[in-house]
Amino acid sequence: MSGPESNIIIRLNTFQSGILMAVIMESEHKDGPLKNVYEQLIEIKKQLEKEAGVEKELLPNGLLKLTDKDGNTIVRPPMDWEGFPFRGEK
Repeated sequence: MSGPESNIIIRLNTFQSGILMAVIMESEHKDGPLKNVYEQLIEIKKQLEKEAGVEKELLPNGLLKLTDKDGNTIVRPPMDWEGFPFRGEK
């Protein structure tokens, strides 16, 4: 296929986008042809967290504590792409 580059828009729900992120993370292509898709999914995830008022805290035991504006809390190990501070997030 030749010609100008075109964009394709797909619709995913939150669960589907999480699965796609995980598949790309495990893929040997995550730094190749899927890199841009992965970066878009990360940016969407950050926007959703901001809208939900998610606060992140790195606990002394190395786990990540996430709390939303309603007080819902999740404690889990950080993902490979999460560091502290979380890639420049404030």
